[in-house]
Amino acid sequence: MRRIGKGLPYPYSVLILHNVMSDWTPGDIEAAEQAVTRMKYGLTSLGLEATSIPVRRDIAGALRGFDPRECIIFNWCEGLDGEPNAYGAVPPILESLGFVYTGSDAWSLNVTQDKINTKEYFRRHRIPTPQAAVYSKPARNGWVRFPALVKPATEHCSFGITSESVVDSSEQLRTRVEYVLDTWHCKALVEDFIDGPEYNVSIWGNDRMEVLPLACIDYSMFQDYHDRLCSFDAKWDPASQAYLMTSVLCPAPVDDELRRRIENVCRRTERVLRVRDYGRVDLRVRDGIPYVVDVNSNPDITMEGGFARSARAAGYDYGQTILRILELASARFAIPAEIPERVMAMA
Repeated sequence: MRRIGKGLPYPYSVLILHNVMSDWTPGDIEAAEQAVTRMKYGLTSLGLEATSIPVRRDIAGALRGFDPRECIIFNWCEGLDGEPNAYGAVPPILESLGFVYTGSDAWSLNVTQDKINTKEYFRRHRIPTPQAAVYSKPARNGWVRFPALVKPATEHCSFGITSESVVDSSEQLRTRVEYVLDTWHCKALVEDFIDGPEYNVSIWGNDRMEVLPLACIDYSMFQDYHDRLCSFDAKWDPASQAYLMTSVLCPAPVDDELRRRIENVCRRTERVLRVRDYGRVDLRVRDGIPYVVDVNSNPDITMEGGFARSARAAGYDYGQTILRILELASARFAIPAEIPERVMAMA
């Protein structure tokens, strides 16, 4: 059995488990390698030994030789090769091997990946969320509330979201539902479109949940409400007009009362969906009421991502952010571990 990281101030070595997909472009591979390198650098700068473990499908084989009593896994897998959205497939394998890992378990990952299931939990627990309907065929189905937002029910990262996702009539709705069914091969979720401020709320902790500084997406540059949403281009395409015109304010300029409402509903949401260690809740506000539109267990944790941005606003650099998440996960060892004072002094 390979023993690594002996003598380091942190009681466990870190394994960064991350995907490599067969259909990635050279640009995708380069971006993934750069992101992993940044995480490793952030941890090693604090005195931790971090080893990257790229995986396609054979997770058990990739971890052979590592001792689960000595290693903690940062689970950065979003699925398996050929199943890019199979977030929930990875945790059961890690658990069967006896490894402690960061982030949510399979139940939470599976529920939050499917927006229809998520909506059902919102309904049961009376969490405010936009009125919605599910479409498995391009029928009008009696929907009369416009404008409406049409999106793929099992995608994240704003896949399938463009200005055309906001529809104003039954005919436009039918056309967009047909697009989702044909292009994304999943059911379409139709929601009441809330043309109000949008907030990304990053939270970490388990028994005690800490809300990091709120981030507000600034749509003030857009005259047309069809463009006032976080589309795929606005998130990921630096050359697009949507990306250039969309900015994020963090900390968000909110009054104390609205902040309290947002934080309360987000804590409730994370508890209901059993989000573990770290997560993000996206919501929009209308008439002072925060409506939850999405929940991200194991959200984007790249240096440029929204969670790291909120952590920076709270005073944590990237390495400290990853270290904090590892600390939260380490409590699940048989003997809970804490970060030694010497390491925290370096942070």
